[in-house]
Amino acid sequence: MAIASPFAECETFRQDNRNNKPERPEEDFMATIQEAEAAVPGHVPAELVWDCDYDEFAAEKEDPFRRVGELHGGPDILWASGLNNGPQGRRPGWLPTRNALIREVLTDTDNFRSGGDGGMMSVIGADWKLIPLELNPPQQQQYRKVLEPFFSPASINALDDAVRRACDELIDEFADRGGCEFASEFAEKFPSHIFLDLMGMPREKLADFLVWERGMLRPQRPEDAVGAMSAIADYLQEFIAGQKQDPKSDLMKGIVSARFNGERPLTDTEMLSICYILYIGGLDTVYSTLGWIMWYLAQDVPLQDRLRDNPDEIARAVEELLRAFSTASTQRRVRQDMEFHGVKMRAGDIVQVSLPLAARDPEAYEDPHRVDIDRPVRHIAFGTGPHTCLGLRLAKREIRIVLEAMLARFRNIRMPAGERHEFHTGNVFGIDKLTLEWEAIADPA
Repeated sequence: MAIASPFAECETFRQDNRNNKPERPEEDFMATIQEAEAAVPGHVPAELVWDCDYDEFAAEKEDPFRRVGELHGGPDILWASGLNNGPQGRRPGWLPTRNALIREVLTDTDNFRSGGDGGMMSVIGADWKLIPLELNPPQQQQYRKVLEPFFSPASINALDDAVRRACDELIDEFADRGGCEFASEFAEKFPSHIFLDLMGMPREKLADFLVWERGMLRPQRPEDAVGAMSAIADYLQEFIAGQKQDPKSDLMKGIVSARFNGERPLTDTEMLSICYILYIGGLDTVYSTLGWIMWYLAQDVPLQDRLRDNPDEIARAVEELLRAFSTASTQRRVRQDMEFHGVKMRAGDIVQVSLPLAARDPEAYEDPHRVDIDRPVRHIAFGTGPHTCLGLRLAKREIRIVLEAMLARFRNIRMPAGERHEFHTGNVFGIDKLTLEWEAIADPA
């Protein structure tokens, strides 16, 4: 099998990288976090071993989506030596590179399970899992039923005015300056505003939430993530206690009065878990996706002009932009020894589900690195199967409203000459700095 150049750069597929460690992954996840060099289990063929850190590889070029797309030149399934498991550290595992295989992993909950290693919150000593993200059917579906009414099309339509108001208020703060640092002045704040309003939390908590979000999702040190996660849990516990007495939003009224499977009220721990995943899901994905979309549009002024002149096309454009800039990755655990498309996997193996890889697969999309809003799009930017993102309608609405507002108020949106964006990789590819400038449109009405 010919090896594409990106693999050679990382000295991949080395024939001598086995060791004497057990064939099955270490069950004690804290031990694996502390290992500097993780084992290559005996059931992993040497020709599939990619001895490279996925995040570092993605970050080596200014467009991490194109960079990871280079992996399509190799095997359809790799064993990667360095995969990001969020606050739980880095570890090795399987990395399917093809859109079809990634869809299969996400939909096959019998063989690929969510919420291994005790769950994300175990790093702060919590013994509960994030609901419904880290649960599996049928239990996961029973919890989703509690939340689904609040993310229905009718419920999202009812939020339209509030979303537009939050968007306009933030744009007003920098509109007259002829430019802004989009990541910190808008993309980071906007979904946080929506989340606070949705939950009935005071806007005064925004500064705290931004600090906690950065610490948890983009930590400089492991202890930063642990501290931020603990602070979020502490605040949410206090918040829920007050909401049980006097809920401030329809969503919180629904959570505190919900009955699991129609039989019993939710426990305090269940309410905490649900609120925690709403916090995570409501912030980072929209923030990161908005950053990449504006980064792209700043390089495609003709598309800006087309969408400004034809605002009815913005909703369709959002779908293609979500396809091209699918930012998130997640993980599954192999439930039992099995063979998956010719590859032997063992119970407990990690499988990294990279939506950026799915989005840029030439077997799924013709010329996948080209943004073409006229192409028929069937993307999985929000996942697929039972764990499809519950808030996808709200996220799409937020992104559409932002594009409508930015394009109505500004023309020739661009990065200043010589300016470069800054970004991070990881479980979510996100923009850290994006300086934009523009010419204001005198009368956006």
